Order: sequence, then C-alpha cells, then structure tokens
Amino acid sequence: MKTAVIYARYSSDSQSEQSIEGQLRECNQYAKNNNILIVGTYIDRAMTGTNDLRPDFQRMIKDSAKKQWDYVLVYKLDRFSRDKYETTIHKHTLKTNGVKVISAMENIPDTPEGLILESLLEGMNQYYSAELSQKVLRGLRESYIKGRFTGGFPLYGYDVIDKKNVINQSESEIVKEIFTRYSNGETGKSIANNMIERGIRNKKGHYMDEKNIYKIIGNVRYSGKVKHGEQVYTNIYPQIVDDITWKKVQDIRNHNKQTPGGKKEKYEFILSGKLICGDCGCYLLGESGTSRNGKRHKYYTCFSRRRKKHNCKLSAVSKEWLEDAVFTKTYELFSNEENLNYIVNSIYKLHQENNKEDALIKSLEKKKNDAIKASNNLISALEQGFLTEQTKTRLKELESEIAQLDFDIDQAKQRNYSYLTPELIKDYLQKAIIGNIDDIETRKMLIRFFIREIIVYNDKIIITYNFQDNNQKKKTKPDDIKEINKAIKQADEPVFYLSICSYKETSSAPSQNLVEPN
Repeated sequence: MKTAVIYARYSSDSQSEQSIEGQLRECNQYAKNNNILIVGTYIDRAMTGTNDLRPDFQRMIKDSAKKQWDYVLVYKLDRFSRDKYETTIHKHTLKTNGVKVISAMENIPDTPEGLILESLLEGMNQYYSAELSQKVLRGLRESYIKGRFTGGFPLYGYDVIDKKNVINQSESEIVKEIFTRYSNGETGKSIANNMIERGIRNKKGHYMDEKNIYKIIGNVRYSGKVKHGEQVYTNIYPQIVDDITWKKVQDIRNHNKQTPGGKKEKYEFILSGKLICGDCGCYLLGESGTSRNGKRHKYYTCFSRRRKKHNCKLSAVSKEWLEDAVFTKTYELFSNEENLNYIVNSIYKLHQENNKEDALIKSLEKKKNDAIKASNNLISALEQGFLTEQTKTRLKELESEIAQLDFDIDQAKQRNYSYLTPELIKDYLQKAIIGNIDDIETRKMLIRFFIREIIVYNDKIIITYNFQDNNQKKKTKPDDIKEINKAIKQADEPVFYLSICSYKETSSAPSQNLVEPN
C-alpha cells in the first residue's frame, strides 16, 4: 500500500480551523478512495502561499529526504504554493526524494496533457494571488495618501502613535550615526561590532548585528520616502537621514556590489536536461569559457564528447543560437491559431473527462440515478391506482432528494476546474505562456509546459513536444538514436517518420554553429 502525508494551509487570520478541517477531510477521503495510507500531517496556519517561508512546509520538504512516504496530498495545488517558481523547485526536491504531489480536488492524470494542465492550474493560482495582491495594494494606497502607518512591526527609529509614524529621538540618533559612519568609509561589520560593545539593541531586543546594519542603510524610508506603485509618498515616515548622506551611502553600496570580489557571473542554460545528442544519444551539458582575447563563450556540448567516452562527432553548439532556434520555432508553432486551438481543446477535453471520473461525482450521480429509478417505480404504481399516503410521502421525499443531489453534483463539479473554459485556457496561454519570446521567464515556461526533448545534430534539431495523439511518454535513450537515424536516412521527409516523437519539428542548423572563433 502506498503511503502519504497531508499538507494543509490557510492564508489569513480571517480564516479558521474549519478551513483546515475541510482540507483534511477531503484529503482523507481521497486517500481512502485510492487505497493510500495517511502516515502524517503538516499544517501551516495563517501563512501565505506566495512564498515558502512556512515552518511546517519547510519541515515537510526536509522530512521527505527520509523517504518514508510516497505522496504529499493537498486539497488543491494552491495550498502547496501560489508561486510557480517555488513550486517547481520544491516539486523537484520531492521528486528527487521519490515523493509526488497529489491534489485531492484536481484529479490530474500522469500524462503529457496532464503536465500541461497542472502547470496551467499553478499559473492561474499565481494569477489569482497577484490579482488579490492588487486589491490589497489599492487599500494600502488610501492609507498612504493619509500618511498612516500600514501595519507590521514598527521600524527602528520610529514609534507609532495614533496610527502615525513619529520619530523616536534616541533611536533616530543611532540611525544617523550608522549612515554617517558608513558614508565615511567604515564597514557594516565594524559598525556592528561597536554597536554590540555599547549594548545597542533593535526593537525586538536583539543586538544590532551586521545584518541589521545593512538593512538600515538600505531602507529608503529613512530618507522620508515610500514608493507605492509609481507614486512616491513623503508624508508617511518623517525624514531622519538627509538626501546628501542617503545618496552617498547608496553610491558606496552600489560600488561594493560591483567590485571584483563580488559574485561571479552565472549563465542559465535553460535547455539543460532536454538536449540529446543525435550522434551517440547522451545528454548535452552547458559550458562557458574565456578565449585568448578575453571574450566569454557559452555553448552546449555532448557529455560523452567532453568526457571522451565515445568517438562522438557532434560539435559544440552555441548556446545563443540553439536557444534562439528552439524558441523561435516553438513560438511560431504555438502562434499558429490551428495549433493553439488543438492544445486548448486537448486540455479542456482532459479536464472534462476528469470531472466525469471524479469519485465523489460518480457516487452522487449513482445516488441520483437510484432515486430517479425509485421515483419512476412509484409513479408507475400511482398510474396503476396504488395510491396511499405513504406512497405520496415517499414520492415527495425522492423529489426532494433528487433536487438536493442535483445541487450537490453541481457543487462538486464547480470545485473541479469549474473556472476552466476553452476561452480562459486560450487567453492564459496567449498572455502568460507565449508572451514575449525574448523574456527569460517566458522561455522557461515554454520549456516546462511544452518541450519534452530536443535531439541535436550538426545540421538540424528535432523537437518533441508535450502533446500528442497517442499517450506514449517514452524518453529517447541512446539505443533509440540508431533507430531514429536509420529512419532519417530512409525517409524523404524524415521528420514525419519518427515513431518515438509525438509531434516533431526540425530546424536546420548553420554549417558552423560552434563557439565563435577567437
């Protein structure tokens, strides 16, 4: 028997334990229906899902490394997270530990179309969260206009009196001292050591350590300004640090960030894990290096060629060229109205099938059919003259039961993708997924949603996408490359003869798609 833990969460103090109880009830019912043993629960109360700073969530991720359970069961995917980037990271961690996330109310199959649907739901959850955030920000704007304190812990250097920030004289002198000393060239660590020696503490009673120092010198509110959207407000925090000192400190901070001792430049090889060598079948890796003239080069190279395990003939491919080629072809593919409609209809058909297969809905519909059958039998009896008070009473009870079951079925269906329509799916894909092809986040989403793998040759690439007419999910292995290459040699139009690919597109590489010459 498979085992699982339940993760439950509610977002704010306006919600209660009833929300948690409802989530646990649905998750336990799902586990019972699917022969899954619940071995533990993780619960975060009044914790937002827009970030992963949740104690029990972090404990759950850490505990997954013990590999004592198979699934994390959540009421809906938005209980796990409403941030798609963090969702991806944590799901990858769980997958590495042999654990899968399952939604009790969003019955998503383990198919390529299911992968797209799951990503779509996660994206829409984040959209919902962003929309909710906008509503909150509109409420904050009114407070900003009136110069009111907007909640949270009071900032060091200020006190809150009658919902207004007022300067705390003793604390503000410490703030001025910190800015002045840093502007004169003293380091944050040196300032912090001196503050600790003098016993100076922050508002929470902790010593003023180096972390506190850097938070203070980077907080624009000490200059008397607060930015909300495009508007800058000067009526919320009375100015403690003058404009000249503030600018001087920020110039020093910016200079220090750009010094040689700073972080090394990093490159995102966003096709990693998707690229397969067309010569030997091994994966391609991202690499970077510096030529004799000091120019930086980024490229993808075959693992076996790099390790000299095989006599691989695939040349190193320019990172920029390959990524541009893949995303340009993918953008063209999904910008086509016919292709886009095909994907939209596939996703919509899938969620309709899931609604029909939902265990709760099936149970309710069976009860409804039984009630209708009983009602029809009573009506037949009445038509034959068998009229009693009990018969009339029972018929009314059945009519009431059928009406209630209709309502319950409708409610159950609404809980399962009720907000997904073909128009909504298409609008989301056009705006959130296809978007700007030059944007790095858009490219990451296209990879995750649609691209299964890319076979790279010296003169072409073959892209396999996550939608298909048959449900084959086979990943290309090194031995498969021989079969593919044989098909390419025999076919006039090789792209349409590859049985392993679901949907295929080719893009011809230039004769020299290597790293630029020195």
